[in-house]
Amino acid sequence: METLRYGQTGPMVEFLQNLLKKLGFYNANIDGIFGNQTRNAVINFQKAFGLNPDGIVGPLTWRALRPYINGSLGFIIPTNISYSYSILQINLNTLKNLYPFLEIFSIGKSVLGNDLPVIKIGNGSKEVFYSASFHANEWITSPLLMKFLADYCYCYVNNLPIYGINSRNLYNSTTIYIMPMVNPDGVNLVTGEIISNSSLYANTKLISNNYPNIPFPSRLEGQH
Repeated sequence: METLRYGQTGPMVEFLQNLLKKLGFYNANIDGIFGNQTRNAVINFQKAFGLNPDGIVGPLTWRALRPYINGSLGFIIPTNISYSYSILQINLNTLKNLYPFLEIFSIGKSVLGNDLPVIKIGNGSKEVFYSASFHANEWITSPLLMKFLADYCYCYVNNLPIYGINSRNLYNSTTIYIMPMVNPDGVNLVTGEIISNSSLYANTKLISNNYPNIPFPSRLEGQH
């Protein structure tokens, strides 16, 4: 988990704000800006958990937050924040810990070196493949698929129907493959995980110049 501090922006700040809001430490808007209100919320959380109240979310603070990330609040795929590749990875790790019957593997790497994960669920002879976020501005399809996966896992473990279908019969009759983020590089550009003044952003612009007929991903178009 990356260290977050005052002045930073992006999806991971939104993720932090969303988590602190659920815990009752943050009451402002989730805007992805690590300003005074976010810093104060972090300080209050650190004080409550016996940590050095420096307002910086480093390894010890993330460690204190981890139980709540991993399901102590009831695991929910966040659909109210920008869903970047880092948040996807956090959710995949949580799902794997909660539901060890899931198979998660990579089918390759993106241009910028990100793994391309696929999740396998089920043991049936019928096979179905779902994918999301082919296009950067369609990143909302990733949390949609991840929420379906989380709901399916919960229903399977608790022997509950999902959308009126017996989840265990579905598991035994069908194998589902889910690729939740086909284009993590583009998603990170749109959601702001790759910040505009970084060398990585400049490099992606250089790559984009080789394809002048394809519009460069726009953060504005991808906002929710």
